[in-house]
Amino acid sequence: MRFGRLESLARRLSLLGLLGLTALGGTLGGANAAESLFDVAKVAVDTKAKNAVAARANGMLQAEMRGFKVVLERIVPLNMQQQLPDFTKEEVELLVSGIAVRKEQASTTRYIALLDVRFDPYAVKQLLTSYGIPFSENRAPAVSILPLMLSGEGVFVQGPEQWHQAWEDLDLSHSVTPGTILRPQADLDAATVRAAVSGDGDALAVLQGAYGYGGLVVAVGQVKDGQFVTTLAGEDGVGMITFKHSNPVGGDTKKAARVAAAASLAAIESRWKLEEAGAATPTEAAYGENPPARGAETAQPTATREVARRAVALVEFSGLRDWQQIRSKLTQIAGIQGLEIDSLQARRAAISFEFAGPLDRLQAALGQSGFVLEDRDGTLVLRSQ
Repeated sequence: MRFGRLESLARRLSLLGLLGLTALGGTLGGANAAESLFDVAKVAVDTKAKNAVAARANGMLQAEMRGFKVVLERIVPLNMQQQLPDFTKEEVELLVSGIAVRKEQASTTRYIALLDVRFDPYAVKQLLTSYGIPFSENRAPAVSILPLMLSGEGVFVQGPEQWHQAWEDLDLSHSVTPGTILRPQADLDAATVRAAVSGDGDALAVLQGAYGYGGLVVAVGQVKDGQFVTTLAGEDGVGMITFKHSNPVGGDTKKAARVAAAASLAAIESRWKLEEAGAATPTEAAYGENPPARGAETAQPTATREVARRAVALVEFSGLRDWQQIRSKLTQIAGIQGLEIDSLQARRAAISFEFAGPLDRLQAALGQSGFVLEDRDGTLVLRSQ
């Protein structure tokens, strides 16, 4: 057995003995750990095993693996995410420099906890370099985020969906796009909010003035027709942002709110990473045709195969049956993978998917299946021929 593996096991056993003392040391929010891309807070785990010790050890390992995935999502360029290898638990264990417990519950066979995981930046970068994986530590300017729920003519902080809490549960302080969660002032009215998210610059200026000038993203949540609809408006580290997302409620509005908040943060992070990658045009950004980040500390990938890019497009259709046929045909086109429906309306849908190859090849593949993919003012629009 390698010495590094023995050292890792010894460290994990020491952690198990010291977890009850973490209240003395605090979580990763301390001064020494603030703002680090290599710290991951609020990792939820729920594991079972034959006894309490094994269940807790499984929980630690689960937190490490999940935490490392988050770090990779932060620092690895978008166009390399699908090319990442499956790192082993032994490799990941050697990267961990500490674990702190926010809260935990344990029985004789089950362990439930909310953990903070700290990774050694040097060790992580060395591992990525050994695999030839590029990375960047550039971060966006910090922004303020104002989560609000709209219902009828009212504007609320939480609502039964716990929208504000869903944002609080995200690890914003260590994100590549750090943010501070705000609470609305008592005199905030729904009309101003609706105008701001509809593109009214004056209304948005009013909100920016009330909550401090600078980057402000208003995150509005609404429950409509069984969907949790999220609208982002304002200004983030890239510039003016307009983003809309919907996901099914499915009988659990709190879970739907958490999914929506996570998707919103992912959208903000993706905007910044595309900006850092120096996308030349809006269309190229929508298709993910971007070089490594400017000024980033990177290692060139050794593989010469084409990289799968994330394409984002607006689909136009005549009705529900037409949409169902289009969606079915898209899933059968060779080369298209990971098709996701980001939003769905009566006559159009926003989709994203992976495709390895240049834009003209994607257009050709779609054309052979009866589709037209065209650029309309920087937006990719997909329709039947």
